[in-house]
Formats: sequence, C-alpha cells, structure tokens
Amino acid sequence: MNGHSIIKNSSHGVPLVSVITPVYNGEAWLGEALDSALGQTFESMEIIVVDDGSTDSSLQIACARAEWASDRIRVISQNNAGLPTARNVAMKHARGQYYALLDADDAWQSDHLEALMEIFDRDPDLGLVHANIERVDAFGRTLDIPNRTWSEQTDAFDAIALRHEHVSCPTAVFSRSAIEMVGSFDPQFTGLGCEDRDLWLRIAARFRIRYLDRVTARYRVHRASMSADQDRMARARQLLIAKLGQTRRGFMLVPRMEAMLLSDLGLDLLADDHHAAAILHQWRALRLTPAEPVIRRRLVRSLLEGCRALTSIRRRQAGHGSVP
Repeated sequence: MNGHSIIKNSSHGVPLVSVITPVYNGEAWLGEALDSALGQTFESMEIIVVDDGSTDSSLQIACARAEWASDRIRVISQNNAGLPTARNVAMKHARGQYYALLDADDAWQSDHLEALMEIFDRDPDLGLVHANIERVDAFGRTLDIPNRTWSEQTDAFDAIALRHEHVSCPTAVFSRSAIEMVGSFDPQFTGLGCEDRDLWLRIAARFRIRYLDRVTARYRVHRASMSADQDRMARARQLLIAKLGQTRRGFMLVPRMEAMLLSDLGLDLLADDHHAAAILHQWRALRLTPAEPVIRRRLVRSLLEGCRALTSIRRRQAGHGSVP
C-alpha cells in the first residue's frame, strides 16, 4: 500500500509554524533533531515527522517522542517515496502558516525559530527567511561555518541560481502563502537533490528573501547525506538548469549556470589532486562566461596548485635520481 497513515495526532490549538521532518533510516540522529525542535523557545509550533519507509528504528523513535509530546508531534508513516514527496506529505498535513525544515540528521539552536519568526513579524510579506549553519561531522564535531555574503541588496534569484549564495535547509522558514503560489517540492528531483534549491528559486522569483547573519542550526555532513554524492548532485544541477531554461528569467542565466557547474566540478577535481582536469574545467567554464570573476579566481588557483604539484613531483624525481 502506497498511502500514508497518521499514527499520532495533535488536538490542541492551531500552531503558527509547522516543523517538517522527513526521515529515512535516520535512527542515529533523529532523537537529537526532535529534541532540538521540542526545546525551542518559540512555542506556537507543531512537529510533523514523515517516516519514509525506514527499515531501522526511526519510526519507533518518532513514536516514542510523540508519546510524551503528543500535543506537539504528529507522526506519519508511508512507503518509501523519496525526500521531496515526504516533505510534501508533511506540508499537506501541516496546520501552520509557516513551514520550517528540519531533516533527521540536523539540529537547531534553542532560539532558531524565535529569531527567524521575529523577522517575519517585522516583515510579513517575506516569502522565506534563513540563517547560517555550523557544519558538523557524524560525531557532532565542528567542521566549519560557511562564509555567507548575503545582504539586502543581494538579488536572491541570481545568487541562488548561480550558487554564489546558498539557503541552508535546516535554517529555512517559508510561508504557506508562498507555497500556495509557487507550488511545493518537485518530485522529479527524487534521489538526486536540488529539490530545495528549485523551490527557493521559485520563491525568490515572486517573494523577497531575508538572511539572518548568525548560526542557528547544525548541519551534519556524513556519507549518507545527499550532498556527499558529487556525481548525483551534478545530475541534479543539470536537471535544474534544464528546468530553469524553460522560464524567461532562468533562460537568461543558463550559460552562467552551466559555467558554474563546470567550475564547481573543477574544484572537486582539484580537491582530489586531478590538476590537469581541474584546469581544463575552469578554462571551459571561463569560455562560457569570460566576465565571471569567481571562475577567473578559480582558474588562477587551479594553475598555481597545478604548478606547485608539478614542481614537487620534479623535485622528488630529481632527489631519487641522485641516490647511488
């Protein structure tokens, strides 16, 4: 049976924010994620967990939390349908006027919702608000905090499309009215990724977006995370470029988006010490958009690192040649 069934239901007052938490085999971190939502200083909220056909104990963990927080947590169980569909199912059952994303492997700081909802309170016509993240590993150890350059002057649509800036999923809070206008997550990205960026672009095309310059969430990077699969993400970005190319505004950005895809793949190759291939990717990207300063800087970086690597190899070879 491909339908879903509500296992736990809240019967209390209508919340302002609905927390959207899909989970598929996320037993390792789901409890931490839900506890971070239950510990929010912002009180007018509900948590909707959609178990997307997990084969581990994720459903049991969600139901156990719902047992002692039945006024705040609803659990929905369905056969595996993928992340976009799971999020859409949660939003279909949501009662709030705003949606907040919290995946099963991420966690919020205690004032995350309070801080972002204050921005909506000051400017209710916004479509989406977001903040920065702390990236952590599978054990919760800090990896880094991304450098964001969002400002009120940032053209959100161009910045997101060209990957000059990012909307971090565990910080995103967006309005029901925005979803009613632009639609929900697109299932054609199932198993690939970029379903979030696709939605942010549709929101940015019609609504204003605001960024809070502080860390409000922890984003976990691990082998099972969607963003860890570079080939899959590249396919997702190609699909997104094709979809945007069918829109008037997106069509104008297609060459620059294709260039940024090549350039990002070049960075991946550089990180794996494939210097010649990295330089080639940056050169091809620059030919598509000769005026793009980001790509020029990346080409210079690739050339410098390639020269250093070649020099190092020659020194080692010379050293080996001098040994009797």
